[in-house]
Amino acid sequence: MRYILNSAVITAEGKYEYRLLDKKQAKEWLSVGPYENTIGYQETCDAFFLIFGKRIKINRKLIKMEKGDQALVFRLTCRLQDVGQKGKLSILFILENCEIGLIIKTE
Repeated sequence: MRYILNSAVITAEGKYEYRLLDKKQAKEWLSVGPYENTIGYQETCDAFFLIFGKRIKINRKLIKMEKGDQALVFRLTCRLQDVGQKGKLSILFILENCEIGLIIKTE
């Protein structure tokens, strides 16, 4: 399976590889085939659209990656001081404080 995540999380026991991607590499990954989005905040989905031109809908589903699964990670690079800010961030803040990576479950 292929996923989009908003954080580089370990979803199940095993070994994982993680590497950063630039926008071009991420666009190539997105163009390869189907994926399931698990981003849970509208402003993150909106920022994703601005970068990649692909609309995704909020989906707060928990996943459990299996060997060979991949996930494009679109995450904030800073920790929010006020947890109450979750779901209320500006798109500009997300664009200025995000990282794109790829996590692969290898075992």
